[in-house]
Order: sequence, then structure tokens, then C-alpha cells
Amino acid sequence: MLALLGLATALVAPQGFRTIQAWRRATDVDAALGALAALGANAREQGRRLRFEAGPLPADAVGGLPEGWTIELDAPLVVQANGACGSTTGVLREGSYARRFAIEAPYCRIALDVPPAP
Repeated sequence: MLALLGLATALVAPQGFRTIQAWRRATDVDAALGALAALGANAREQGRRLRFEAGPLPADAVGGLPEGWTIELDAPLVVQANGACGSTTGVLREGSYARRFAIEAPYCRIALDVPPAP
């Protein structure tokens, strides 16, 4: 009986761990993309224009980015002091995981799984 319980646990546990990892990753992706979507509100609160160059963003450029995650923009992004965003695309990364996104003007809306910029 104990052997059967051990076998069942050995079969089920790995899938459970993968499911938990997928939930954690989804939570981190939501947090990171939410931080990007909040750039317009951040610019309004600060009362100044924000500019981000193409390439990797500095770790402190976007508040709320989960630890270990990076954002790389394909083209510069400008967020006006009134909160209006320009458009750009980029990649959200953590280890070997990567998710493409677009920031859409003028409301900093986020679209996922977009093709790379030409």
C-alpha cells in the first residue's frame, strides 16, 4: 500500500510543480506588463516627459518589474507629461522565457505576442 502511494506521488508531483511554476510566471508577466501600462500614469504624476531608448531598460526604469525580469525595447518609447504614449514593441524576458509585446499609442495599452519590428 505504501509503495502504491509513493508511486502515485512520484507520478503526480512533477506535474503539480510545473503547474505552480506556470502560475508564478503568469503572475510575474502580468505584473511586468501592468508596470509598462502604468507608464502614462507615472508621467502624469511626475509632470514630466519620460523617454526610454531602444535596447534593455535599466532595472529601475519601470517600477513593479519582478526580480529577475528584463525588458528590451525594439525602438525608443516616449511618454508625454500628459500620459500619452508613443508606440513600440519589445521583449519581456526571464531566463530562457521570452514574451513579445507592443505598447500602443496613445493610452499605453499592451498587446501580447506581436511580431518583431521590421
